[in-house]
Amino acid sequence: MTLILPFMYQMVGGFDVVRDPKDIAFYASLLLASFTVCKTATSVHWGILSDRIGRRPVILLGLLGNLLTFVLFGVSKSFTWALVARSLNGLFTGNTIATKSVIAEISDDSNRSYMMAMLPLMWNLGTMLGGAIGGLFVDP
Repeated sequence: MTLILPFMYQMVGGFDVVRDPKDIAFYASLLLASFTVCKTATSVHWGILSDRIGRRPVILLGLLGNLLTFVLFGVSKSFTWALVARSLNGLFTGNTIATKSVIAEISDDSNRSYMMAMLPLMWNLGTMLGGAIGGLFVDP
């Protein structure tokens, strides 16, 4: 999610939907919110699906979906397509619940607390690195 933040302002400003530069923040926040709303709406469904068909297929499907929707977002030429791509990205990102289940299943009492503590640590590290990597590509 943080990978797109450095160039979001410039990208939204290039879309035809913005009439006044003051509107860019509004439309950028719509793109960010669409991701979060869709992720929240589908997290439970991804968990149920992972119980039915297994964790591995759900995680792989989510990763493939994330790859395709990031590419779709990157090549979006209109705000509508960017919004669709971000929403689809949120739909596929709900599979992170299956990742947490895998960690709970492969750990035991001796290392579960360590492995669960690594989740937010790696999330925060990814948040920092995502913004830094996105910043490198703002204006290559």
